[in-house]
Amino acid sequence: MVWKTQLKSLVILLTVLLMASACSPGPKYPDFSSVSADSIRSHHQALYDISTKAGGLDSGIRLNDAGARAADYITSVYKSAGLQNVRQEEFLPLRWWPENYGVTAFTPGQPSGKQLVAFPLWYCEGIDNEELDLVYVGYGTPGEWAGVNVQDKAVLMDMKRIMHFIPSWQNTMGKQIARDIGAKAIILADTLVDSPSGISAGNGGSIKDQKGQNAELYSIPGFSIGKSDGDFLRNALKSGPVKVKLNLKYSMNPTKAVNVVGELPGNGKVDEYIVIGGHYDTWFNGALDNLGSQASMIEMAKYLSSIPQSQRDRNIIFVSLFGHEYGGETSKPNAAMGHAAFVEKHPELKNKVTCFLDIDGSGSWGYEEVKNTGVIAPTNKDDKSGIFATSWALTEMAEEGIQKYGKGPWGMYPVSTFVADLAGPIGDAGWPCLMIISKHIYYHSLLDTMEKITPDQVYRRTLMNLDIVKKLLDSPAGFILAIDGNPSKARDVKDINNVSVQVIPLTIKAGSLAIAWPGYWDDDLVVRPDGFAFDFGDGTTPVTGKVATGHVYEKPGTYTVTMTINDIAGRRGVASQDVIVIP
Repeated sequence: MVWKTQLKSLVILLTVLLMASACSPGPKYPDFSSVSADSIRSHHQALYDISTKAGGLDSGIRLNDAGARAADYITSVYKSAGLQNVRQEEFLPLRWWPENYGVTAFTPGQPSGKQLVAFPLWYCEGIDNEELDLVYVGYGTPGEWAGVNVQDKAVLMDMKRIMHFIPSWQNTMGKQIARDIGAKAIILADTLVDSPSGISAGNGGSIKDQKGQNAELYSIPGFSIGKSDGDFLRNALKSGPVKVKLNLKYSMNPTKAVNVVGELPGNGKVDEYIVIGGHYDTWFNGALDNLGSQASMIEMAKYLSSIPQSQRDRNIIFVSLFGHEYGGETSKPNAAMGHAAFVEKHPELKNKVTCFLDIDGSGSWGYEEVKNTGVIAPTNKDDKSGIFATSWALTEMAEEGIQKYGKGPWGMYPVSTFVADLAGPIGDAGWPCLMIISKHIYYHSLLDTMEKITPDQVYRRTLMNLDIVKKLLDSPAGFILAIDGNPSKARDVKDINNVSVQVIPLTIKAGSLAIAWPGYWDDDLVVRPDGFAFDFGDGTTPVTGKVATGHVYEKPGTYTVTMTINDIAGRRGVASQDVIVIP
């Protein structure tokens, strides 16, 4: 009988083990082996071909035929990727459109005139083939206008993009001063990139009831030119008077735009939504901004569709948004027109969005100015990238993904620092937001081309964002997590290397404004705003907690601007730049 009892116990034990084995879950989500760099590149190239078909300054996915073709392409591939209820949600923004434009310069060396490669500043007033005297005001800081008569003249103003994002005229006050003291027109000359730039001078209006309204145009006409045309004009002005003939005729009318939306319903466990979005409109070619991200979203949709609905604890919405570039000035509410239209159309999402994960600037090679010389050089690494988030919990998710897949320098910035997509209509809706983003120095120019991006760079960013989505899917309902501690990835560097600081202008009038910001740092740790300190060398208190900052020098002399970076692992880097203050 003993052996029978022992046999019975063994059978019970084996049964328990077999049941446990059968019921024990494997990995909840598939691994990333199905995510394909080649597939991402194929979609990237297809969208790029749509964007560049018109060529040159006419390229770009705007409120044009390319915009319609891009929306149809994205709609088709979202369906193929497995998204449900894929549709185009229409809205009617105001379309400001340059019907005819041009800039001709008449110089001492070319009195018969030279046609410049110029592009209008969006949302500005027009001008009808008018010939104006040209004057130069440097970067347009307050002191650079002293003694310059600009009344009824065209103003030539230098421009750099602060941190690759922000046209410097917004921070130097040049934009406001030109308008307020009687300039007749403005020409922004990029001092680094040899291409006109896509820049909004005014505002295309807010979205209400899915329609555009209340546009605010910049009151004088404006144009953007590249480095070589800017050098040509500056050199010509040294030789004698220069005149420019300006022409800009525009129209402005309501026009159809669409957001492309697809869904993956959850299992009902958590009544929340993860919204994965990014803009598909471009200024020109748009390889980095933002077609690589759209290709990445398509591959993300395919992967997330492969997860059984029973294992998706939240609903997921994909939305390819139109109008990030063409909403206008980022400081205005609802400037990102597609984002504003989407939020307005979906009141059911109120208080139910776990996170709006913005997919933008999904990786490229890095290019930087060499120590304020006006020369661009490759870093031969991934471009510097940033984390924008509304909570430290989301920041931690991003940091973990960066440690797995990131290369090159990264920074963490407040949500409202640069990006209207998050600080505008999305943030205003009360949605938690997260974005990891790269914008190389050729952002918003004709030189945003495919060869500056490798398939691997967009592929790694795709994995990074998918890693975040999986964490969001598994997070508790209404989660608020605190970030505590450093990322665990081992580091073998003692200091932050190759640090540089950018300062404009390098020659400053006493009482005028200088602006400083980080140029580059060679470290893959996450540098936060409170990790920067700027000492302007004149005995004033160093500025901390800001990524870019301004300073007024009161007395003439030579000063050294020193920027110190401290990262989250306690490492340190220092860079300096001399500036000259004149009476």
